[in-house]
Amino acid sequence: MEKPEVIRNSLAQCIGTSQYWKIFPDDFQFYITDGVKAMYEMCEALWLVSAIFFDVHKEKIRKEDFVVYKLKIHKDRSAVLVAEDGNYHELSREEFTYTDFPLSEGIMLYWCDNILMLPSEY
Repeated sequence: MEKPEVIRNSLAQCIGTSQYWKIFPDDFQFYITDGVKAMYEMCEALWLVSAIFFDVHKEKIRKEDFVVYKLKIHKDRSAVLVAEDGNYHELSREEFTYTDFPLSEGIMLYWCDNILMLPSEY
């Protein structure tokens, strides 16, 4: 796993994307950008992308055109993943008892048009 400062610097350079990645072979409604791919590889966080994958297939989330996912890391290394509608209305929440996610501030991701992206790639 990369050091947090290396990850932050690398993700800060992700503006737009050169291609969309399909990481779940049988699903044609879930793609990720170059930045999300870099994030999950550097942070060893396929678990996070998988949690979002399962969430976006829920009926309440599918109705939304735009969803903001916020991963918040607590001091005891537990975490919460909150989905909001873009207007700060909570749509879903998932608690994790432990995570080794390297960014203590967590991360925010956007879901729009079947694509998971970093805010800088929107």
